[in-house]
Amino acid sequence: MIILGVDTSCEQASCAIYRDNDIQERRSVVDKRKHSETLMPMIDAFLKDIGIGVRDVDLFAVSGGPGSFTGLRIGMAAIKGMAFSTNKQIAVIKTPDVLANYYSTDENTVCPVIDARNNQVYTAMYKWKDSFYRPVTDYLGVKIEELADILKNYEKVNFCGDAAIKHYEFFKDNNIKCSEPNPDRLFPSARVLVRLAAAGFGEIVSPSEAVPFYLRVSQAERFHGKS
Repeated sequence: MIILGVDTSCEQASCAIYRDNDIQERRSVVDKRKHSETLMPMIDAFLKDIGIGVRDVDLFAVSGGPGSFTGLRIGMAAIKGMAFSTNKQIAVIKTPDVLANYYSTDENTVCPVIDARNNQVYTAMYKWKDSFYRPVTDYLGVKIEELADILKNYEKVNFCGDAAIKHYEFFKDNNIKCSEPNPDRLFPSARVLVRLAAAGFGEIVSPSEAVPFYLRVSQAERFHGKS
């Protein structure tokens, strides 16, 4: 199976191909303002370099959000256009799932934090199960003070996402047991995205059914009752 995945949910866009358990990826510069200009040329050049045509793709995958509203729309439109033209389906995978699965071994609780501005983040808590990190809470849009209260229920946390470094000192100052964020795990990776799609993550839909996942801040109360 050949899977083409695209992520434009944050400041860095990426695309990747999964083919027979082999994954190749290409990333753009870090500037979400240019996604509309650079995404399709990047995809076209990438596919040409590895000798794959759009019609060779069996399944498309896209990072569905939450994240940058504009970025999500750009990536979704690109994937839908290719899927429509080839009559193929799309795996829409939540962006926090992609971030959490940068980690590939059973370590601590993983907490992706995607910047929602004004000291707010999109997030969820993840635990290792069946060879992947899977969410053990709802997807949340919360203020960092609310997230700190939630994190006190966990023994130790690994952060990832574009707000990880930005808010790390705040969480540490609030006695959250957390490891220092890895600078290589700030932006979602299409390499991880296609690996998840190959494993059956996400919702498989027709191009007409594929839509971004937008999350409103604040929804901290949705956390309670699911742990």
